[in-house]
Amino acid sequence: MAVGIAQRRRRELARARPRPLDGGAEPRRLRRHLQEPRLHGRDLHRLRVLGAGAAFAAALWSAGGPAHAQTSFSTYVALGDSLTAGYSNGSLVETHQRSSYPALLARQAAVTGFEQPLVSDPGIPTELGLLSLIPPVVAPKAATQGAPLRLTLSRPYNNLGVPGATVTDLLTRVTDAGGFHDLVLRGGGTALAQGLSLKPTVLTLWTGNNDILGAALRGQAIEGVTMTPLASFRAAFQSVVNAVKASGAFVVAANVPEVTSIPYVTTIAPVVVNPTTGVPVRVNGQTVPLLGPSGPLPASALVTLAAAPLLLRGQGIPTSLGGTGVGLPDEVVLGPGEQASIHARVAEFNQAIAEICQGAGIPVFDVNAFFADLAAHGRMIGGITLTSAFLTGGLFGYDGVHPSDIGYALVANEWIRVIDSHGGQLPVIDLGPYLGVVSSAEARAAQAGGGRGPAPWTAFTAEAYQALLAAFPRVDGR
Repeated sequence: MAVGIAQRRRRELARARPRPLDGGAEPRRLRRHLQEPRLHGRDLHRLRVLGAGAAFAAALWSAGGPAHAQTSFSTYVALGDSLTAGYSNGSLVETHQRSSYPALLARQAAVTGFEQPLVSDPGIPTELGLLSLIPPVVAPKAATQGAPLRLTLSRPYNNLGVPGATVTDLLTRVTDAGGFHDLVLRGGGTALAQGLSLKPTVLTLWTGNNDILGAALRGQAIEGVTMTPLASFRAAFQSVVNAVKASGAFVVAANVPEVTSIPYVTTIAPVVVNPTTGVPVRVNGQTVPLLGPSGPLPASALVTLAAAPLLLRGQGIPTSLGGTGVGLPDEVVLGPGEQASIHARVAEFNQAIAEICQGAGIPVFDVNAFFADLAAHGRMIGGITLTSAFLTGGLFGYDGVHPSDIGYALVANEWIRVIDSHGGQLPVIDLGPYLGVVSSAEARAAQAGGGRGPAPWTAFTAEAYQALLAAFPRVDGR
C-alpha cells in the first residue's frame, strides 16, 4: 500500500509546476469578510431554544470515577485554540478543519449537525504550500485568501476553537478587530458563553497553548509579554473549569505541550550547515557554531525556522565560511536560559491544570507526554514511519507548529482513549486513509533524486514567518 501511495504522489508532484512567490501574499485581516449579520440578543434567545440538535446516540459515557448509569449525550462542544480549530499549514481552511480533533470525535460518535467555522480554500491566512521542490520553498500558495462559509449560521458553532486564543480570552474576548475571534464568535459573546449556551452534554477543553507559544515563535521568554504569568493563568483556568463543570456536561480537558519540541524550534541546528546538502560544515574536523546576538551559539541553543531566510543571506555565518559575520538576532534564537524559563512555565501550567481538574473531577489528556513521545519515537503506521521532522516527517504541517491531518487524527485517537477510559464507547479512527494525504514516503519523494538533498529548513520563507506572527499575537496583545 505504501509503495502505491508514494508512486501516486510522485506522479502528482511531477505534474505540479512551481509557482513564484508573490510579495503581496502576506496575511490580510478578516474585516472584509465579517460584515455579515451578527448574533444579537434575539439571536441568542433563539440559541437557547434551538440548542444544537445533534444526535450523539452512538456514544455512551460516564463522568469518571466510579461507574454509574450510562447516559446518551446529545450535544458536543469543543473549546480551545488553533489546535482545536484544526489549524494547519499556517491557515484555517476547510480541507484541514474537517480533520480537526473535534470533527473527528463527532464523526466517530455519529453526530449530525456538528458545526465549524469553515473557511474556503486557500484559507485564512492563505495556506502555506510546498511551491517548489528544487529548491524546496514553503510560502503562501496563493495571492488571495479564502472566505468564511458559515457566517450566517443562526447559532454558535460546536467547534469554538479560536486560533491565537489564550485561557483568559475564553472568558473575556468577544472581538479582535477583524481577526479569528470575529470569524468564530461573530459578535455573539465569548467562546465560553457561546459554548455553554448550547447546553453541551459533552465538552472538550484544550486551552493554554497560546499562553506560552509566543515565547517560541518570537524567540523570547518574557514574563507578561510572551508568557502569561502563572497567577493569571491559574485564575483564568479555574474560572473556565468552574463554568464548564457547573454546566453539567461531561468534560475532558487536555494540558499544554512543550513548545520547544515542535519542528519550528528543533529543525535548525546551531551550527553552520551546507544548505544544498544538509551536511554540517567542518573545520579541522569540528562543526562551526552559528553566530548569535552575543557571538558563537552554545551547542544547546535552539534556532527557530524564522532564521532560515536570514541564514540563506549569510547572516549568522562567519565571514571565513562566506557569511556576513553578523549574528542572528535574539528573536530567532532560544538560549539555555530562555529554554529553562519555557520548560518551567509549561510545567507550572500543567501542574495548575492537573490540580484544578482533579478538584473538579475532570479527566485530563496528558497531551504533553503524548507529543514528547511523538518527538522521541514517531509512529509506524501502515509500514510508514512518521516523525516530527519538518517537511519529511509527516506529522506536522508546513508551518512547523501545527499537526498535519494525520497528526490531528493521532491526537483524536488519544482523546478517544481518555474518553473511553471514563465510560465512553467511541471507536478509534482508522489512520489508513490519512497516509494518502501526508506521509514520510511522500515527503521523501519531494526530495531531489530521493537522496541527500537541501536542508529542509531552507524551504521556510519570511512570508511563512510573518503569517505565523500575524495569527498568533503575544500574550500582551501586541
